[in-house]
Amino acid sequence: MAKYGKIVALVAIVALMASSLALAGCSTPAPAPTPAPTTSTPAPAATGIKSTDDLKSGDRVGVQSGTTGEKWVKDNLVPKGIVSVPFDDVLAAFQALQAGDVKGVVNDMPISLDVAKDPARGLAVVQEIKTNEAYGFAFNKKNTALRDAVNYGLAQVISSGEYATIYKKWFAAEPPSLPTLTSNAAKPASLPKTLKSGTIVVGSDTAFPPFENVENGTTVGFDVDLVAAIAKTVGLKSEFKTFKFDALITGLQTGSEFDMTASAMTITADRAKQINFSDPYINSNQSLTVKKAQ
Repeated sequence: MAKYGKIVALVAIVALMASSLALAGCSTPAPAPTPAPTTSTPAPAATGIKSTDDLKSGDRVGVQSGTTGEKWVKDNLVPKGIVSVPFDDVLAAFQALQAGDVKGVVNDMPISLDVAKDPARGLAVVQEIKTNEAYGFAFNKKNTALRDAVNYGLAQVISSGEYATIYKKWFAAEPPSLPTLTSNAAKPASLPKTLKSGTIVVGSDTAFPPFENVENGTTVGFDVDLVAAIAKTVGLKSEFKTFKFDALITGLQTGSEFDMTASAMTITADRAKQINFSDPYINSNQSLTVKKAQ
């Protein structure tokens, strides 16, 4: 073979080897195509809070100032590092929960259930905290005659069935249990003394639906209807006046603003040192409310 022919043959062999190497993957690979962007949205995670046991140190829990719910949180959750956040009224606590400023709200269960039943709030009561509590009407310690008259009237309203009717009106259900009456108060021989002749003036924090709430300038609710029915049995009328919850006991002790309170106030030994309570008029426990998964 001539020298020129050998060169041509050598070039051909080199080209063939290069082609073979490329086929074997030894050449520089082409860049991988960019994947198309996804348009799917991941499912939202649930809050994961089903009880107070799921709360972590540093979590904030809303309560209403001066309530047994606040005391329960201080006694049971604050020692675990959970922060108690007090509000002047309970609706502000629930608004803070909706806004994400607190992880949960500890509050009386009947009130919490009423708030959470509105789907627009996006809230759920996830735990009943059994504290064996009951609400009572409260009185100045010197006004035992009015307390006894109210106890008598409460017994009459319960035995007549009117209590259940009022309960169903505001809770849309039969009362799960009736309060236990212990005083066996007799019918008063005369009208008890009140600040306003013929009328029981009632102090109340009127931001506790369905117990008491102001609608179009009028105070309405379970407590309002129940007190009106009780007052009627002893020949009196009733009139509600709005005060902050923290001021109710002081107001009773002063005795110049109202005759009694009806404000979903839990009967406690500490409070009973300062005021007189009626027989229990409704049973209640605490509860934990959280945001629903969005």
